Amino acid sequence: MSDVVDPLDSLPSAILADVLGRVADAGDIAASRLASRALLAASYHCPRVRLSAAARARRLRGRGGGDGATAFRLAAANVASLLGTHLRSLALDASQGHGCPDQAIWAKHAEFDEANDLHLTSGESVAAWAATAAGLVLREVDIVDFWPQSCWRKAEALPVISRLCHNLSTLRLRKAWLSVDGLRIMPNLTHLALESIRLDDENLSTLNECFPCLHTLNLIGVGGLKDPKIHLPQLKNCHWEVSDVPRSLAIHAPNLVYLELKCVRPGILILDTPSVSTLKLTIDKLGPTVQVDGLVNLKNLRIESSDLNSLLRLFSESRDVRTLDLELPASAGRSELYEAVEPELFSRATEVKLSPRFSYELMRRIVFSMTSYDCRSCLRKLLVHMPPSILTACPFIPLINNCAPLCEVTVLFHADSSDATRQAAASSWPLRFPDITWQWGTWQ
Repeated sequence: MSDVVDPLDSLPSAILADVLGRVADAGDIAASRLASRALLAASYHCPRVRLSAAARARRLRGRGGGDGATAFRLAAANVASLLGTHLRSLALDASQGHGCPDQAIWAKHAEFDEANDLHLTSGESVAAWAATAAGLVLREVDIVDFWPQSCWRKAEALPVISRLCHNLSTLRLRKAWLSVDGLRIMPNLTHLALESIRLDDENLSTLNECFPCLHTLNLIGVGGLKDPKIHLPQLKNCHWEVSDVPRSLAIHAPNLVYLELKCVRPGILILDTPSVSTLKLTIDKLGPTVQVDGLVNLKNLRIESSDLNSLLRLFSESRDVRTLDLELPASAGRSELYEAVEPELFSRATEVKLSPRFSYELMRRIVFSMTSYDCRSCLRKLLVHMPPSILTACPFIPLINNCAPLCEVTVLFHADSSDATRQAAASSWPLRFPDITWQWGTWQ
């Protein structure tokens, strides 16, 4: 009796290895090895692996083998050793390792986890996989630590990775307290993301020095900063959400094109970013010192602030801003709403988005006040969010009258708006303005 032919034997091993790499989950890869000799052979050449402490614990409990928490760090080291020089991407997630909610409030109550079995950013844990042959060839590393263990222990992940992973281009670390003592220069690192991190680098001077070739930098909820200054000559994309209230914020990046910045009210704000074309800014109010003279190429501007009028004047005057996206915080009062936007803003922009918090009353005030201005608009795209109300007529007629010919208007009705309201608008407004291209949608 002849052996059963494995249909996967005809596929090149490189293709099978790439398929397994797209699966990525270590448990699924292990299961697939039992289904085919070809997959078994290809699994030793898999380029991407993702390990989850919670998933591993569930599998082991299902087999009666306990929760497996203490073996998770060992599993990461074993995978790195097994795949060796074939491994390019390693993702480790211990955020739900014990099946408990990963909440920062635990730290506030000093209810720390005394164990360290899931502390993945410790120097010992990182070295377990980084010191293997895989560490030399890894291109991407993504680690989510277990907050009850990591929040009160300073970790050496960054220095160890910089010492052992010379070819790393992408690094993402979340939910940890990171030291920068002993951090070495990583000239090949182009993408760095730190999220929910306490960083012992008050001014970001070590980050600037050791990651000089970054193209993309995401700092989301990074605490421990006092006077942070980003100074990266090759940076092109930056997303920075400041978790505390530093005295100053500064970005010096001559090649930066995209900037998303969320902060409260820094005393000093410096944006030395002459190449930025898209700026998304969420800020409470302007501080006493602001320097934004470098935004000479700004084209797309989104602002969410209760100080919207001042910010619009600061960022739009003498600049060729073509796309405006305007939002107000939920805490903004009615008086702030009515003073938020001046009609002249529509005279230069070609695309305007009015957020949900610009109520029907505010929209009506803005557009009807335009009748007192001789501001022929070049507006070609307009997006508005309509509140859940009964409309008898188009509430932004003066704005449409000032639009460029063949303007495209997108109207998003609130999900609670009646079908009769939607149908009335869709049937009557296009008849009154046949030169407008109308599009309809819903928001919640």
